[in-house]
Amino acid sequence: METHQKIKGFAVSQLNNTEYANHMTRFQGLIPVEDDDDDRPVIESNDLTGPLALGFSAELIAEFGETLALLTDLVNVSTISDETSQLREVDAYRDECIVFFTSDISQKRKSPIAAQKNAAVSLYNVIKPYVGIGRLADQQETQQILGLLVDMEKEPNKTNVATLGLTAVLEELKAANDEFARLTEQRTANKAANAIDNSKVVRQRMEPIYEEMLLLAQSYNIVQPTAETTAFVTAVNALIDETKARYNQRIGIAKANKNKKEPDDRPVIE
Repeated sequence: METHQKIKGFAVSQLNNTEYANHMTRFQGLIPVEDDDDDRPVIESNDLTGPLALGFSAELIAEFGETLALLTDLVNVSTISDETSQLREVDAYRDECIVFFTSDISQKRKSPIAAQKNAAVSLYNVIKPYVGIGRLADQQETQQILGLLVDMEKEPNKTNVATLGLTAVLEELKAANDEFARLTEQRTANKAANAIDNSKVVRQRMEPIYEEMLLLAQSYNIVQPTAETTAFVTAVNALIDETKARYNQRIGIAKANKNKKEPDDRPVIE
């Protein structure tokens, strides 16, 4: 009895977006191209060639390609959200607050008013590590500002800040820093949500198309097998094996890294 090769089962739905898009792109590359060479002599034959040998219509191939293009755009897209422009404004404002605060303390070390001069000299030694933090990366700056605010709440720093009339400046700085942190979290959440939601929609649209193409190719290879159908099924199985191996490798690495963080209470086996 002749045995026909079948396409291996593999749930592509478990792949992440990058793996999924890569698998579909490579699958698309396996689809034979229609031969448009009109110079060949016409040969009467019942054998189908090209995409038709697999049961793939031009419309089906086009629909698959259009959907894959959408998914590829989602994987590679780099968007600037509304929060980004707001973050720039808030970041610029907190930088102004920091510069004003540190500069004012530095200048008042020469104040003719003894109370201000003493307060400024005392504070200057504390704020020196924070001078120039506005040039740090956003998240580093956020943390440094938190450190500055904590230090300024300690005595005698808090009293010295009040003596110099800078309490309101610190309140503005804290408000700006809190708003920056809030906008950062909001932007991250929105980007993640949009990417996940959009990719889910596209993948739900692509999955039935992909499954139909697999079913058609396998069916034609059984009912009307040709060298072309056999080669395609073989190539698809090889792709599935490779995708599965890479997926298992990623999952294995993730599990290994997770286990490293957990204490190993297992007894040592000699």
